[in-house]
Amino acid sequence: MSYVNSAKVAGIVGLAATLFMAGAVVTAAQAGDGGRQKAHSGQGASGGWSRSSTVQRTGSGHTRNTIATRDDGRTATRNTTVVNDRAAGTRSVDSTATGFNGRTTTYSSDAQRTNDGYVKDVTRTLPNGQVNQRNVDVSCDPAARSCTKTVTGQNGG
Repeated sequence: MSYVNSAKVAGIVGLAATLFMAGAVVTAAQAGDGGRQKAHSGQGASGGWSRSSTVQRTGSGHTRNTIATRDDGRTATRNTTVVNDRAAGTRSVDSTATGFNGRTTTYSSDAQRTNDGYVKDVTRTLPNGQVNQRNVDVSCDPAARSCTKTVTGQNGG
């Protein structure tokens, strides 16, 4: 049950639940300086909102910065950095999200390719300071055309 509650809190803090209210959505995209920018706006039962995201490529991955603004002027943000090292077979993701209520959650994951799949360590710190960690181990058998995924950790990460 803790995992379900943690997932709900993370979802609330995340932008998705608030931003995809019923209503019309307008999308615009631009390209420049190797980056992409998207803007969305809409009207829902709770009022209007707008969201702007900028994605910028880096030498080893990308960054994504998103800001959402409600009609009442309150904002929510999410800033994510992804770093890939193909030679080493690693990928790291670090993200910080601050909700409309001003509460912040962080997410960090480090993945490593293995001979038959990958392993990934995930840490999420919730606004109340609770730290959830999990380990994901995926092993694939190409001959059997199947993969096995094992997730361990407290509170579902």
